[in-house]
Amino acid sequence: MAGCNICLDKSCDGEQQLPEVERFVISADSWNRDRAIMRFAFNNVVGDSFEMCTVQCLRYNVSVLKRSSKTFLKVDWSLFVDHHDLKSGDNVLMSYKPHVGSFNCVPMAPDGDVRISALNEAEYNNQIFSGTSFTLRMSEITDDEMKRLLSIVKWSKRWTMTPLVHRLTTTDAERFALKLKKSLIDKLNLEPAVTIQFKVYGGEPCDGHDVRYKIMTDGRALCQWKEVVEDHGFTVGQLMVCAAVMYEDDPVVIVWKV
Repeated sequence: MAGCNICLDKSCDGEQQLPEVERFVISADSWNRDRAIMRFAFNNVVGDSFEMCTVQCLRYNVSVLKRSSKTFLKVDWSLFVDHHDLKSGDNVLMSYKPHVGSFNCVPMAPDGDVRISALNEAEYNNQIFSGTSFTLRMSEITDDEMKRLLSIVKWSKRWTMTPLVHRLTTTDAERFALKLKKSLIDKLNLEPAVTIQFKVYGGEPCDGHDVRYKIMTDGRALCQWKEVVEDHGFTVGQLMVCAAVMYEDDPVVIVWKV
């Protein structure tokens, strides 16, 4: 089967099936250094921007400019191309992740080998933290914490593109009132005041906790998470990473202890 001449996916028979297409293969022959020319199937999935994450957990924000005959990818797309030294003949397999509205992407050579980034360790670490949000006025992160944090942020980006790094305060850990940043919860479209599920990970999934919250006037979510703190031993000064995702259409806050 030759595959669709619109999205290049062999599982797609043509434009009538475009709404069901969630995997795309982008040919490097359609690239220049700044943009990629893609097909109409992709336009049905993305808006004017999207996020993608590689097998090495490198994260990129890509803007989309749609025209009647072509779709152009800009901003971090050229960075992605440079980081992986992509050339004519290479392909990028894009798999859509509906629960976070982003893509897993696998850059591949013509022989099918995965292209690994050419970044050195410092460049790689900086790119890993790209897009990660840090709480303002947080005390300095120690070297040991940074090593653990790097591992967690890499793993968390398999779930979400915008994890938040936060050091617990007295209000968080002793008064049991955690305020989640507006940028973290915007994608969840939360009701003004109900419950949200928290899941604390220590390498393996655990049972969730239903946490009551309310949306504050500044857009943050104030969460009453006493049960989470007590069950998992969170303390003042504890560094954690949290991320918001949609799981089976339900909003979930995932937490990792650093």
